[in-house]
Formats: sequence, structure tokens, C-alpha cells
Amino acid sequence: MSESPDQPAAAARSRRGVPPALAAVVALLVGAGGAAGGLYLAGWREVPEQSYNVMVILKQEATPEQKAAVKAVLEKLPTPTGLHLATRAEAYAEAKQAYAGVDSEAVDALTEESMPESYRVTTSSRDFDCAPLKPLTSLQGISKLSIVRPNTADSPGAQIIC
Repeated sequence: MSESPDQPAAAARSRRGVPPALAAVVALLVGAGGAAGGLYLAGWREVPEQSYNVMVILKQEATPEQKAAVKAVLEKLPTPTGLHLATRAEAYAEAKQAYAGVDSEAVDALTEESMPESYRVTTSSRDFDCAPLKPLTSLQGISKLSIVRPNTADSPGAQIIC
């Protein structure tokens, strides 16, 4: 059998190995996989959903219409649970319990009438988004807005500022 003139060229091509472009693609994929694995082992994981406690403290003179407007905004939060208007009596009982044995003068100075009502709701998400609460800034009857991410086994608690 005689060799054709194309056979030596084909044999030379097969001895060259992997084409450089293919080698570069494989190297990039291996590097990206190694980097992703390294980030995962270093703690870079998807952030789990977290709970946030939202409290809107109302002014003493808040009207029923103002309270309804605040409630309507809070109902639009992502996954709102436990939306509740805490009465003055509830706030008074909580304050007495919180300061019992710590500051008896402060407890004695409190009255049910002096305590503000407040809306309280819990919401869950990966990150807290202040945008749904933006309408509260234009509403009357609000004394203070408080957003807290409670302590968990995985992360410390935090006050969220909007």
C-alpha cells in the first residue's frame, strides 16, 4: 500500500494534540468551577429569607382615617404576617413588664393614656426593601417607624434604617 500525499499531513495533525482554542475553553471552565467552589467553601452562599419586625408608632392624635392609611401601606409589604394594631393598654402592659425591676420610677410615671398605639407586622424576604414603606413618609399621624431584623442562630439582629 502506498502512502498518499495527504497521509503525512493527517498524521502530523493528530500528533499536535488538543487545539489551543479548545484548551482555553476547558481551562476557563475548570477555573470558573474552582472559583465557585472556593467561594462556596468560604461562606458565599445564597442569603436565606429573613424575618423583619416593622412597627409604626402612631401619634396620640392619629385619626381613624390616618390609621387606616398606615394599615393599607403595611398590608402591601411582601408576605405580611401578624398585622396588628397594639392598643394603648397593650403598650402600657408591655412597658410595665419591660421596665419591671429595672426602673420603678419610670413605670410609676407611665399611664395607659400616655402610651401610643402602634401597628406591628412581620415580613420575610432575603433583603429588606424600604420602597413599600415610602408612602408612610407622606402620611400624617405617624410618630416613628422602626424596622428590626431579630437575632437568629445565623446572624445578629439589626436595626434597619429606611
